[in-house]
Amino acid sequence: MSVKKCIIPIAGKGTRFLPVTKSVSKEMLPIVNEPTILLQVKECFKSGIEQIIFVVGKHNYELVKSFFSENPELDAFLNGDPKKELLHDIDEIIANMEFKYVFQDENVRGTAGALYAARDLIDKDEYFGVIFGDDLYDYETPILKQLIDEHEKYNCNICGVGKVSEKQIPSYGIIRYKKDNLVDYIVEKPLVKDAPSDEAILGRYILHSTMFDKVLECEKKKNNEYLINDVLYKMNEDLRSLLVDGTYYDIGSNLGYLKANIAFGLKKDNIRDELKEFLKVNGDK
Repeated sequence: MSVKKCIIPIAGKGTRFLPVTKSVSKEMLPIVNEPTILLQVKECFKSGIEQIIFVVGKHNYELVKSFFSENPELDAFLNGDPKKELLHDIDEIIANMEFKYVFQDENVRGTAGALYAARDLIDKDEYFGVIFGDDLYDYETPILKQLIDEHEKYNCNICGVGKVSEKQIPSYGIIRYKKDNLVDYIVEKPLVKDAPSDEAILGRYILHSTMFDKVLECEKKKNNEYLINDVLYKMNEDLRSLLVDGTYYDIGSNLGYLKANIAFGLKKDNIRDELKEFLKVNGDK
């Protein structure tokens, strides 16, 4: 069965971006002129996904739903205006994708808890994609498409990984391997000396629906959190890693978000040269 659904958890409050996230939902913060959530949905669209399941909170449900809906009033206002072309990508996505919305239970929190909220929208014996909202990639081939292609070879769970520096190791889930690309265990935020490898999971998965049966069997961590790493271990199914081809940005941090804006800005023809000059002049200040 091909992968046609993707869960994108965006229920977090984005407190690391206060004060702006006091009134602006974090996933709507722009990378140049496109909300981060649109870039992730574009990745799904280019990967052949047909249905997006957003795990939302009360603070952002209406905003996200409005963004991924038609806006006849704006269309009428822009009639004949060249700026209408700026809406081409989002209009195409709205016309060709289905969007569902579920709320996360405050008593079932964490990375696995967020996915658990969408369980009723995933069929039994179905594989689905996962994109976590803080993880953005620049790519030639969409990262999720790379994982789907790998899944079709092996018909098992797949996690996208990237190599990280020693300094970064204590911030990520690090892979311990059985052999080849088969994952034995994921060590959450180890010390460098205890790290089993230099490969970290970076926000992309293809998972089987049996994971939902295991979430509540796992031990709750602080703040009522169920962690996806614990669930993957409890599933006792093959989990393969794929070293993805793309540049990763942690847009859940201020620095990572700024880096992503600069990198994506340098890809924009209309601002590239001036941005390069600005970085050159101000780089050592």
